[in-house]
Amino acid sequence: MFILSGIFYLVLLCSSILALSAIPISLYPKKKANKNTYVKDYYSSLFNVYGDEA
Repeated sequence: MFILSGIFYLVLLCSSILALSAIPISLYPKKKANKNTYVKDYYSSLFNVYGDEA
């Protein structure tokens, strides 16, 4: 019984992590089909290590 409840809680934990990580992904702005317009994403400052705007 402990093994079954452990497996159940493991599945519940994994599914809740996937559900909670899907929320910011769905709120992430979509890029336009037009390549001339550049949409700056919210997380670009985290990965901008050297200060270049390329």
